[in-house]
Amino acid sequence: MRLSVKLFLGILLIAVLASGATGSFFYYQARSAMVESVRDQLLSTAKIAAMLVNGDDLKTLTTPEQMDSPTYQSIQELMGIIAQTSAEYLFAYTMRLENGQVRFIVDSPAYDDDGDGIISEDELPEPIGALYPNPTREMLHGFVRPTAEHRPHLDQWGKTISAYAPIHDSSGRPVGLIGIDMSVITMEEKLAAIRQAGLISLGIALILAISMGWYFSRSIFRPLAMLQHALLKVGEGDYTQRLDESGTGELAASARSYNIMVSELREKALMKSSLGKVLGAQAMQHLLDNQLELGGNMHHATLLVCDLRGFSRLCQRLPPKLLVSLLNDYLTAMVEVIQRHGGIVDKFVGDMVLAVFGHPVPLKQEQHAALNAAREMIARCDVLNEHLSLDSDLRLRNSIGLHCGPILAGNIGSPERMEYTVMGHSVNVASRIERLTRALDVRVAASADFIHAHGRGHGLESGGEVELPGMDTRLVMYVLRTSPKESGSG
Repeated sequence: MRLSVKLFLGILLIAVLASGATGSFFYYQARSAMVESVRDQLLSTAKIAAMLVNGDDLKTLTTPEQMDSPTYQSIQELMGIIAQTSAEYLFAYTMRLENGQVRFIVDSPAYDDDGDGIISEDELPEPIGALYPNPTREMLHGFVRPTAEHRPHLDQWGKTISAYAPIHDSSGRPVGLIGIDMSVITMEEKLAAIRQAGLISLGIALILAISMGWYFSRSIFRPLAMLQHALLKVGEGDYTQRLDESGTGELAASARSYNIMVSELREKALMKSSLGKVLGAQAMQHLLDNQLELGGNMHHATLLVCDLRGFSRLCQRLPPKLLVSLLNDYLTAMVEVIQRHGGIVDKFVGDMVLAVFGHPVPLKQEQHAALNAAREMIARCDVLNEHLSLDSDLRLRNSIGLHCGPILAGNIGSPERMEYTVMGHSVNVASRIERLTRALDVRVAASADFIHAHGRGHGLESGGEVELPGMDTRLVMYVLRTSPKESGSG
């Protein structure tokens, strides 16, 4: 799901929850206040009405036959007057408690409650002594003290909220109660109006939330979408995308940071494109990270020179396509071994490989890594012979020279065509050591400088002091007399 959709839904949800919570809070507050106001009104009316009823006369009314008596008619007329004191009142009536049962004494006068113009049977007053079923707790308390219902209740005369007050005789003893019922229709209409106001408020909140979502999508998410699109293009290698930097907010600052980043990436990509033509990935990354200046610099490194013996003979006997394929397989294996041991392939000269350990990427125990690489390169060459099933006169046989010393490393050539390489006397010595392996009848030879830098545990034997071919220099050599697959690989 897109970020803009998430934020839009989040704003909408917050607006709904906030409006709903606020509306619900005020609704229940208004409902509670309204119920309390109604209870207070009913209770006050019931208290006053109870003092208007003659308790001594009320005690005399015990049978339905007395409903035509002047006493009954007088009290019923009073009930009608009390019921008409408020348009919201429905009934006023008196009751007595006999043997735990609530019974009517004087009920409200007959009234056309449903407004159909006919007084139906259920609109007639209840006779004296009629049983009131299922009295509420508040009604029972009303025989001893004024009380009011806490919530509307439903009986056979409808849904009402009522208040009660005890009626006393001249001696002060309770002889019954007066009850006043109020219709809940008016209260529910008021509550419905409050609910309607809450729904209107919720609708306004939704409209505001949608408007805010549209505003944010225009002012925030549109620039963010452009930034996301630009970043995707950068990930694909397109460094031409630029963003509008106008403004002073966070988005403008992000756009400026993006443009600076793209400019630096463009420069770095250009440098990688140039260096990638002359260096391996690891060496190139090291040069980029350290921002090595163009030109030459002296360094101390370990050199490995590997060459194929009898390559000229192979060139004469094999067709060009087969020769190229065989050489590619061989060089691929050699490069893989060198790189796995931390070396950098500096150059290829025909079938000769020059590798550097310890520069330009620093390498711990570089002599140890170079010697292990030399051993494995000899073994991989022999394995390649077995894998390709070459005839004995076409078998590949490589030899390696190892040396440590100062080198000159840098870019040489012209601005249009340059090459990063290593050169110097140490490179020539390493090449001459490799050529000595033929005279010494070994496949790995190393200089004393290499052995001294390597330390103990190298496993090479002293080959004595020899003169380097083509150089007026004598060096003590160390050789590897045996190696994997040495026997039968000639």
